[in-house]
Amino acid sequence: MEIDFRPALLSIIKEPPPNPLPEGVKAPDLGPRKRANMANDLRHWAELCGAEFHPAGGERKDPRLLTQAALVAKDQGRFREYHYPAFRARWADAKDISDPEVVRALLAGAGLDADAALERAQSDELRERLDADSRAAVERGVFGAPTLFVGDEMFWGNDRFELVRYYIQKSRG
Repeated sequence: MEIDFRPALLSIIKEPPPNPLPEGVKAPDLGPRKRANMANDLRHWAELCGAEFHPAGGERKDPRLLTQAALVAKDQGRFREYHYPAFRARWADAKDISDPEVVRALLAGAGLDADAALERAQSDELRERLDADSRAAVERGVFGAPTLFVGDEMFWGNDRFELVRYYIQKSRG
């Protein structure tokens, strides 16, 4: 079975809360116990999956350029070679994924002409395509990441991977 990766922007696919806060009202911060538990939960999942993970402190960097570059890599048949190092740059190495030089290095590492690929990744065409792909994901029911489909069955969250494996096996008969 072939996996069809479809990059999307979380800022577009993330479902808003059912009762949005009034303009100017800030959402309450997580309490210290819940915040500590979330960090432990991420660490536990990373250990289970054998992934290196170092939560980056401070401001979250805009993933748009990194994600538009993923579309370039996908179009050139180099998605896997780009995706895993890009994920590592964000989650294990805490690199500034909004920095064009970081993205250029990832594209080069994926075996692409880094200058041409970066130029295309920065194009209006790819910006519009990523936004359209993200809206199409919302229309299909996606509200967060990771979201996986096996046929029409939707699964959300890294804790659903075993269900995905089951449905893949089930679809094979």
